[in-house]
Amino acid sequence: MQQRTSRFVQLTLAAAAASVALLAASAAQAQQAANATQASSATPAVGDAVVVNMVAKITKIDLHDGVVDLKGPKGHTVAVGIDPTVADIKKLKVGDEVHMQYRGALLLSADKVDPKNTHSRVTAEQIAPASDGVVVRTAGVQVVATIQKIDPVTREVTLSGAKRIVTLKASPDVALDKFKVGDNVMATYVSATAIDVTRNGQIVK
Repeated sequence: MQQRTSRFVQLTLAAAAASVALLAASAAQAQQAANATQASSATPAVGDAVVVNMVAKITKIDLHDGVVDLKGPKGHTVAVGIDPTVADIKKLKVGDEVHMQYRGALLLSADKVDPKNTHSRVTAEQIAPASDGVVVRTAGVQVVATIQKIDPVTREVTLSGAKRIVTLKASPDVALDKFKVGDNVMATYVSATAIDVTRNGQIVK
């Protein structure tokens, strides 16, 4: 267990470093993203994650974890973490239509575990400095979950865990051919994280 925890921390640290680079790469595009069309789009980003632009409605707000659930125009749903340095989640409400630019959730590692294991969840937060006094908070999650879906083409994996169902982009280090639907896995991933949040063209601050 100690070895798993150490690996979890190492992966979270690495993800935080990647987030700093991603923030720098995305800063120049922030204004352009605010004027994006209502169709969602995705572009490659650091560490094989993607930066997604989506106009969506808020269906749920979790103030404790700082997470909002979004539903896009095609029914696509996603849970995105919002750091206070990016936007004030307390100023959002269910039903709001927002333009969200976020870094997609990234699966960093996965190992099969005993099917008798109950679902569990551990989180860690790594804070890393960026530029102009801005900091990046990377939410790492380690969870025992059940694989619901695997898409080998897009390399997306859907996991059903203790708190919610998440769809993750698998990093190149994860060999998806070793898993099948129904497998219980110990998965380590970085949650989807907001880069920019606007409502009616205004930053939510």
